[in-house]
Amino acid sequence: MAKKKISPINEEFDFKLLVTIARKNTLWFALFILLAILSAYLVLRYTAPIYEATSVLQLSEQDKARSILDDAQIKRFTDQNNKLASSIELIRSKVIVERVLRKLPLQVSYFSKGEILTNELYKQSPFTVEFRIKDSSIIGATIIVDFLSANTYKLSNIKGANQSKESTYKSDEWVNLPQADFRISIDDFATIQALQQDLSRDAFYFRINSLPAMADHIIKDLSVTPLNVEARTIQIKIKEKNQQKATDIVNGVAVEFNKYDLEKNSEVADKILDFIDNTIASIDIELSNSENSLERFKKENKIVNPEASASTILRQLDELQTELYAYDHELNLYANIRKDVNDNNEIGKFLLSLSGRSNDNQIVSQLSRLQDLIDQRDQVRIQATENSEVYKSILVRLKNQQELLTRILLNEEAQLKSRREIRLKEIQQIESKLGRIPQQQAEYGRLQRLFSINEKFYSMLLEKKAEFSITRAGYVPQHIILQEAKPNAPPVSPNKALIISASLIVGLLAGFILIITRYLLYNEINALEEVGQYTDAALLGIIPKYKREIPISQLLVDKNPKSVISEAFRSVRTNLQFISYGEGAKMIAVTSTISGEGKTFNAINLAGVIAFSGLKVVILDLDMRKPKIHLGFNVENNHGISTLLIGRDSPESCIMKSSLANLDFITAGPIPPNPAELIINPKMDDLLEYLKKIYDIIIVDLPPVGIVSDGIPMMQKADYPLYILRANYSRKMFIAQINKLITENKVKNLSIILNGVEMSRLKYGYGYGYSYGYGYGYGYSYGYGYYEDDEPPVSLVGRVTNLFSKKKNK
Repeated sequence: MAKKKISPINEEFDFKLLVTIARKNTLWFALFILLAILSAYLVLRYTAPIYEATSVLQLSEQDKARSILDDAQIKRFTDQNNKLASSIELIRSKVIVERVLRKLPLQVSYFSKGEILTNELYKQSPFTVEFRIKDSSIIGATIIVDFLSANTYKLSNIKGANQSKESTYKSDEWVNLPQADFRISIDDFATIQALQQDLSRDAFYFRINSLPAMADHIIKDLSVTPLNVEARTIQIKIKEKNQQKATDIVNGVAVEFNKYDLEKNSEVADKILDFIDNTIASIDIELSNSENSLERFKKENKIVNPEASASTILRQLDELQTELYAYDHELNLYANIRKDVNDNNEIGKFLLSLSGRSNDNQIVSQLSRLQDLIDQRDQVRIQATENSEVYKSILVRLKNQQELLTRILLNEEAQLKSRREIRLKEIQQIESKLGRIPQQQAEYGRLQRLFSINEKFYSMLLEKKAEFSITRAGYVPQHIILQEAKPNAPPVSPNKALIISASLIVGLLAGFILIITRYLLYNEINALEEVGQYTDAALLGIIPKYKREIPISQLLVDKNPKSVISEAFRSVRTNLQFISYGEGAKMIAVTSTISGEGKTFNAINLAGVIAFSGLKVVILDLDMRKPKIHLGFNVENNHGISTLLIGRDSPESCIMKSSLANLDFITAGPIPPNPAELIINPKMDDLLEYLKKIYDIIIVDLPPVGIVSDGIPMMQKADYPLYILRANYSRKMFIAQINKLITENKVKNLSIILNGVEMSRLKYGYGYGYSYGYGYGYGYSYGYGYYEDDEPPVSLVGRVTNLFSKKKNK
């Protein structure tokens, strides 16, 4: 039957082995859990809490002025500021953030310094600082304040100041330093004193802040996201170590955005009203002059009502004169528009004056495009620098639009002047007809016409002013703050539940990984069945682990004949009969791979069990490099095999009696320089022949063949070559040495004994069912008390108690 190849990694799953390894690593497992809990505690204890403040803002498009006027152009220019995306960019822009910072007490930041954590005393500082900056390098510097009494203090850590000179300053008095002048007021000395005693002498410090730098820092942490696009709601969030500061910043951003939006929406209407007011003022002067001229003419010429004979001519002249004034007004309007377009002034005020006139649709359209480009330029200026490619592109498009609009206006002015010249010629023709009318009557009509025209234009401007006043009044804060940030929310970081859970999971995983790793890399032999998977050598039996500490290679079978270990050796003795059953004396050679596997212990106790059966047994200690037989029998090692093989002693003088009948032994003797040569000395064969005449069984304790090859010749000569492996000590690779002895060294009848098997594994039947196995697999329900060293099962609590008792005794 082909045997498995020996692998350094476990290839099959053994649940009982896994449980055994887990039990052996219980303390490591518990240590990982404790370390995980300790890590979680340290993280929670020494990590500064992070608070999150959140407010929700709903954008609104309601405008009462629009519902009254229903002007498409007004709607066009005001709707663009209400777009969701542009509103989000405006909210997190430096413009809004700096407006907020100017209204919060953040010119100076106050801090209390602990041994590990530092807290910002926003709106809670027990002292206040006023300053006058002389050198900008002081901005952002940490200035430590050491309060000596309720009225005195010291300053330190100031760059450029004479630190060696310890100066004491009084509160509420200006301190003149090279970088700045300070005046510190002590508001709550009791709090200061308590914190200085609990923390350290340098418990307080402050910083003078740079508004732009602080704005940049807040913009990085400020989160502005659409919450519901259809409902036009925006969520504003920020995370800060100080809860009140985070709350004030978020609420301030929402309020300042509302104010800024209101100011921008009102700006166009305000400029239009200013233009109307200026125009009314000039028309009012002309109207007063016309009225005064008419009244003066009436008084001088005593004219009340002109005759109706010239009414038709006058009506025609009146119509032509009205057109002429309209042309003059339009020429004046176009000139003003052209001037403001070229000067980059506000042009939205002209749109309403031109709206509704069919002949000016092209100009209105081009003005609208120009206004769009101006708005885009202003929006980009908020989000980017003037050197950006986007900004430069918009400026080029803006210049092109201005040039186009200028050409259109000049063309319109040329047409108007042409029509005006035509109307002037027509007026001159009509006036020539009036020459036949009395001069007084004609002059009266002319003055009357001028007055009527000015009066109509004045009334129209008053109506426009009323309309735009309504529009201006309609601009009220329409954005609704649905949710204000509150300074009583729990910290979002560190997350206590998450950190504890993660730490426990990491601890458990570390424990499991350790167990799985040790299981996979576990290369030690646990049971006799494992040995049988890798070799054809006979499995002679197993020797259980002794429950107490064993002196070096001591004989035990005579002290506890009814013990499990004694019964195990008797089982091995019985199984030896199946290996070689010929007549005459037999030699048993015992070896192992390395020292510590229990070959000497097995040799002595196997000899004792055989001696109990009435056979005469002698033990030879051929492990002359590291002899132990003399220690097992507690005798001197002055002479033995080494002196016998060199001819200095005789066999009779080297054979020693043990306390057990029929059991003798010969120690190794003094350690020789050439043990390998002595073992293959012909005198060794002579000694064995001599001993076979006296004893029934000769047991030879050989050196480990995995270390030296001295014992291989004796293994080849032995009737019962025994190879000792130790459970939970010998590695699976040692089985390769057994296969080598069989295949290369031609050792016949090689048998294996597994030493030091855990009693718990014996109870559950390990080794049962083998040809040469130990088959007594009694549990506690059957066979308990049969052996003297049987013990009742111990509960988990009992195991833990015993474990700690052993540690305490140690």
